[in-house]
Amino acid sequence: MGFEKGCRPVKNFTILAEHESETNTNYIQMKKSLLKITSVLSMVILYAFSASAQSFEGVIEFKKQTTTDTTNFVYYVKGNNVKIDEIGSKSHKVEGTFLIDMEAKTMMSLNIERKLYMTNNNPPAPTIKGSCVVKKGQNVKNLQGYKCTEYTVTNQEEGIIITYWLADGKFTFFEKMLRQLNRKDKSSVYFLQIPDTKNMFPMLSIQTDLSGKETTKLEVTKITKKELDPALFEIPKGYNKFEK
Repeated sequence: MGFEKGCRPVKNFTILAEHESETNTNYIQMKKSLLKITSVLSMVILYAFSASAQSFEGVIEFKKQTTTDTTNFVYYVKGNNVKIDEIGSKSHKVEGTFLIDMEAKTMMSLNIERKLYMTNNNPPAPTIKGSCVVKKGQNVKNLQGYKCTEYTVTNQEEGIIITYWLADGKFTFFEKMLRQLNRKDKSSVYFLQIPDTKNMFPMLSIQTDLSGKETTKLEVTKITKKELDPALFEIPKGYNKFEK
């Protein structure tokens, strides 16, 4: 079957081919653009997820008040490293520093005045007389920009009640740090009796006797999220090792 006279099949096929070629080019360009947009969105979502999942890094300042004294402390936190500065109540200067590496399971104390450092052994876990009863309260407070939930730990035999206001803010370092330090103060010991505290930090804790008389209070005065220099967690230059 042939073409009728007067028809121009070659030209028509050429126009059709050019049209199809242009359509394919546009489709490929659109596909490339969509791939670029999808790639950018994926990177944005991944970055946002990583940022939200990242543990706290920054500085936490708090004070400890007893019936006889007030001492200020500063936590510097970066990953598995924590630096603790103790500020003298009278001198208002750093009087002692503790360096903790929770990955290497090491602890070192620094003597600022004498420029000495000493390696510390991990102490045994303290014992508790009787049993601690943990109760999660219904009350909440906003402290330092964090929503804090009330927890109470009571030990009748030791005659102590501690009320904690815990913030859930990716503070993964705190529980690990306490377990490595094995501190004997009741605020630390009783905190570890509270279940599921992996991401929590006490913005405020108040210790009383069974009659309600306050004996010790720990309160965060400032908290700052920021990236810290890794050198902050190293022994300063010019320090010598203390030999016993």
